[in-house]
Amino acid sequence: MFKGEKKVKQESPDRLNRLVSGTKLTGDLSTNSSLRIDGEVEGSVVCNGKLVLGADGVITGNIHATEVELDGTVEGNIVAETLLSLHQTAVVKGDIRTGRLMIEDGAQIEGNIQTGDTSKGLKTSKKNKRKSGGKDDLNLEQEKMADTVY
Repeated sequence: MFKGEKKVKQESPDRLNRLVSGTKLTGDLSTNSSLRIDGEVEGSVVCNGKLVLGADGVITGNIHATEVELDGTVEGNIVAETLLSLHQTAVVKGDIRTGRLMIEDGAQIEGNIQTGDTSKGLKTSKKNKRKSGGKDDLNLEQEKMADTVY
């Protein structure tokens, strides 16, 4: 360590930031530790820990966090890497992508939901473009599904 150089203390994921009720933040919010919001945020929220939105909390913007627990209202898309918990007072108006999803009776969702390993999407790779009688595997699969009666 050089003379005069200060140590930079990394934020611990166990630390908690709070935005209390009655507080309104306009702009994007980013944190490396856990966050609890009981106020209002107009902008995107990025949290490298657990994000908790209280019953009176409102986020108008996208959320990207490791884990998300909602009691309040979100108008935007949510990406929760490991777990998204929607309690009975939660309202989500946007798309959801998460590893696992827990929904209590009464929670409201208006949007699309994708669960499981979200890093693996339907991608057309060289393997899928392999020709089979002039058609690729993806088109063959779609034709098979069209013939299936549910």
